[in-house]
Amino acid sequence: MIQILKGKVSLYIIPLLLCIMYVLESYYKVVFFYSGKTTDLLQITKGIVFVGFLAYILKRQAKTLWLTSILFLTFAIGQWALPSIMLKPALIAFIKLIFPLILLIFFSVFELSNKQKVVFFKVFEYIIVFNSVLILVGFLFNVKVFNTYIGSRFGYNGFFLTSATGSYVYSIVLIYLLARYKHTVFKKPTNLIIILSIILIGTKVLYIFLTSFFFVYLWCYSKINRNVLIGSTLGLGLLGLYVFFYKYGIFNEIRQRDGLLSSLMSFRNDLLLEQTIPFIKGNWNVINYLFGGVSDLSTKSQIEFFDIFYFFGILGGILYFYIFFKTFLVFKTEIQISVLLVVLFILILLAGNFFSYTSVAIYIVVLREYFKKSDLSVTKNNGMI
Repeated sequence: MIQILKGKVSLYIIPLLLCIMYVLESYYKVVFFYSGKTTDLLQITKGIVFVGFLAYILKRQAKTLWLTSILFLTFAIGQWALPSIMLKPALIAFIKLIFPLILLIFFSVFELSNKQKVVFFKVFEYIIVFNSVLILVGFLFNVKVFNTYIGSRFGYNGFFLTSATGSYVYSIVLIYLLARYKHTVFKKPTNLIIILSIILIGTKVLYIFLTSFFFVYLWCYSKINRNVLIGSTLGLGLLGLYVFFYKYGIFNEIRQRDGLLSSLMSFRNDLLLEQTIPFIKGNWNVINYLFGGVSDLSTKSQIEFFDIFYFFGILGGILYFYIFFKTFLVFKTEIQISVLLVVLFILILLAGNFFSYTSVAIYIVVLREYFKKSDLSVTKNNGMI
């Protein structure tokens, strides 16, 4: 009996973690929307998960953390070299940035069985379908709590807390769906619900990635002439740019007032020029250029490529990306999936908050674990959505 219970706990503990993270993010969003108050429950839970996973790694395979330990050392040196140190905010920011690294390392040490993976992916799909239905409900009935943005800007992202979380999670979902269903991706009603909901989220990252998804799908699985496909995609892309940035909506207003680059980058370029670079010029020395250092987190540009090097410096930034790719890219996949992964990473570097939003980390793990499966037929015959 005890062995059976242990088996059940082992089977469902990781999917349960995925559910808990989603439910707590939903709770945070609802509480904030209706009361304007925040709750520490989500952060506390993530902290417990972080400490628990870190302790497990240290107990089972501590040597897998040696590069992360060096990264912490570079962070400490960079902070020490600053004229003034804001230790607590910087340490919290560091933990957020290494959260996805720790999760990826944990799931390399704690190998999921095929049965565990089946349950994991099933729960993941149920959560995404459920959230996609909420997006459609939000759009059809104007349910404000499901809005992507505060204010008048269009978009619905269900219970995902931020626009960045919705953008990155649904980009990961699109890669997952194409990898799993391939040419039949549009034949599943639940997939159509998900893809329709993506159109309603309202972020530039998702519109660009969705276009890339359709292009890759048609390139690989349709009989459309490829020259026609390239021309049509470029034409529709230029038409979309013209409509969004030169004709209607908030991006047109920003372009007219602040310029096209500010509209395209959502003012990230202005933050870089007016906040990040002045801080560097006024506070950094040679050590900081090597190891980074930020005492005022509001000076981040929100451009991921710059912010990683801003926080960790040249050497620390290279090490951070090396650890991420070393722990994430542990699989082989088809060329079309590789293309989408490259597109996503480029968008991540130009946008922001992919690595520092801890809610995204568990979905990175879902994608990696799917591609790590040795038997791709496992999920096709086990009652998945």
